[in-house]
Amino acid sequence: MKTLETQTGHSNLPTDDGSVIGIQDDLDLIKNYLTPAFMKKYTVFSCLDDFLQSAGFSADTQQDFESIPVTMMDTWVHQNSTFPNWSEMVSSAGDFYFDTQMKAIKFKSL
Repeated sequence: MKTLETQTGHSNLPTDDGSVIGIQDDLDLIKNYLTPAFMKKYTVFSCLDDFLQSAGFSADTQQDFESIPVTMMDTWVHQNSTFPNWSEMVSSAGDFYFDTQMKAIKFKSL
């Protein structure tokens, strides 16, 4: 069974029934990366909260966020963004965030 490796080194372990415990990414970090600009560019949603609420997910707290099953999030991401899964979306959001920050300080690549 596929598990989601988080940036903190944790992974979601399958339970006895084969389901996945949930996403264990840091919610505050995710909210910083999945900015409104990113969400508007890669989804039809204007912000992460709208994206999650439209799927029926709650992310009011870290615990709420961690309870979202990875397989359900992967399906939602695939259906409602340009990404195949949650991991790819978060990875791209990190790249987008970095590029945006570099442009903000007028960093020019060599």
